[in-house]
Amino acid sequence: MIAPDSFELDDVDGHASPVSDIVPDDQQAAVREAAHSCPEQAIVIE
Repeated sequence: MIAPDSFELDDVDGHASPVSDIVPDDQQAAVREAAHSCPEQAIVIE
């Protein structure tokens, strides 16, 4: 998984959820990569 410190996987359905609404500066690039790489385009950065 890309950005494992920013997302957690649900054990039931396997969907990822953000750990926090605020992305730390040191995780910004990884979260952008995760959004770009998401095959469902389910990650939106505001």
